[in-house]
Amino acid sequence: MVELPRGTVTFLFTDIEGSTRLLHELGAECYASRLAEHRRVLREAFERHGGVEVDTQGDAFFVAFATAPAALEAACEAQQKLELPVRMGLHTGSPLMTAEGYVGTDVHRAARIAAAGHGRQVLVSEPTAALVRDAVDLTDLGAHRLKDLSAAERIYQLGEAEFPPLKTLYRTNLPVPVTAFVGREQEVAEVASILSGDSRLVTLTGPGGTGKTRLALQAAGALADTHPDGVWWVPLATLREPDLVLDRAAQAVGANDGLAAHVGDQRMLLLLDNFEQLVEAAPRLPELLAACPNLRLLVTSRELLRVQGETGYAVPPLADPEAVELFCARARIEPDETVAELCRRLDNLPLAVELAAARTSVLTPTQIVGRLSGQLDLLKGGRDADPRQQTLRATIEWSHDLLDDSERQLFARLAVFRGGCTLEAAEAVGDADLDILQSLVDKSLVRHTADRFWMLETIRAFALERLRESGEEAELQGMHSEHYLELAEAAHSTMVGNPKPWVDRLEAEHDNLRAALDRLETAGDRERALQMAGALHRFWYMRGHFREGRDGSSGCWPPVTWRRRSARGRSVEQR
Repeated sequence: MVELPRGTVTFLFTDIEGSTRLLHELGAECYASRLAEHRRVLREAFERHGGVEVDTQGDAFFVAFATAPAALEAACEAQQKLELPVRMGLHTGSPLMTAEGYVGTDVHRAARIAAAGHGRQVLVSEPTAALVRDAVDLTDLGAHRLKDLSAAERIYQLGEAEFPPLKTLYRTNLPVPVTAFVGREQEVAEVASILSGDSRLVTLTGPGGTGKTRLALQAAGALADTHPDGVWWVPLATLREPDLVLDRAAQAVGANDGLAAHVGDQRMLLLLDNFEQLVEAAPRLPELLAACPNLRLLVTSRELLRVQGETGYAVPPLADPEAVELFCARARIEPDETVAELCRRLDNLPLAVELAAARTSVLTPTQIVGRLSGQLDLLKGGRDADPRQQTLRATIEWSHDLLDDSERQLFARLAVFRGGCTLEAAEAVGDADLDILQSLVDKSLVRHTADRFWMLETIRAFALERLRESGEEAELQGMHSEHYLELAEAAHSTMVGNPKPWVDRLEAEHDNLRAALDRLETAGDRERALQMAGALHRFWYMRGHFREGRDGSSGCWPPVTWRRRSARGRSVEQR
């Protein structure tokens, strides 16, 4: 296997422009033949000039070269022989090399430059141009903002042929992030696809730190081509008066005669960012869309707006590999299992991962993992961070402050559950009202999957603090233990014939059962701890939890024989 170049590297990205259209025009058999020839030509040119193939997806190539002249010569040679319309982009940088390959903004920059071009066009970044301009004919295409929301930079073209304008951002006020966007390719594509379809109002929801704004900015940038009259960012975080929302949007687009009159039938996209404290203004959005037939709205909020025509999109945490990539890109270290564990402990929340990466200037990943019991205060951003996101605690507090008293009470009570709970358990232990529970789900502080309600652990840590401050913790813990003792007893008495439904139910509640059992042991309630262990022994055996069944979590009951007191008070020996 050829070793990847290290140090200063020039990346070359290629793909076929309009490949789907060509497939329909040529037919599958003819297109397959052309595609095979396309790959042969490219690979021969890359190999002749020392290029190392990093990745190939469909008709696209990602190749690394040790020198910029070699990369450009390979691109030039290939373009002279290719029949299909291939676009190419080159960029030179010094990426981080890991066991998994290259990591860093240089990779994304090269890909974005290639995506901005057209078939048979070769685009070159300023760093690459500086290394080759004396040897080749380059045309200066001026400064452009790429769709990764980078600051404007000069892009050059190999040769003097004429092509349509580059596919870059032009009419926009989208902010330029300080750091590169990492991962989220699937989510960007999904959001862009929804907005390109029948939905003209899409709301991205999720708890603080999920990365709603960064995802929205990236999706908005990707839609610039289909909104020739502009893609505009409307920041609402500092606004508190719902009546001023449309005025703020009018300011962003430069409207002097009212937003609707200014937009009219223009093809425009507005990104309304941080709408959660202004939901009273939501009914005005469908009215705006009705008056402006080609306008589309992308909204970020910690809760759905619940207005006509809205499509909600719940922003998930990062996938495991993306969270690791983000951490390593920010910390500039190589990935390992400790980093992966750290990201998992942080629920793969982008904000939490970035804050943890910032701590690597003084702590190793292993030390950060060891200190995560105080994660809400440990993870802090810089002085220039948004005040709502300077710490993980501040981010969650922003959402918590928007709750009313009944919502705050239930939010705290739900922290007593470990691993989530069913509606029945929330009602029995936390005296949950369904409407209030639904509101917490809508506000992204509680999640609902299948029949369970649960919290991200970073949010649950904050809720546990609120529970301790409430003075209800001891009472809630007692009710929690009693509820799951009764559940274990009910399962034991009916786990005959077809035990699978009960075994599956106990498996789903295993974290809560462990918590209840641990709490009974800690409280010195030996009798009920033995009672619960006896009720669970069949479940432990059927699901292979042999260690727990043999030893118990703390060894407070005999390892082979339990004496379980049944619901009727009769002492029953279990072996």
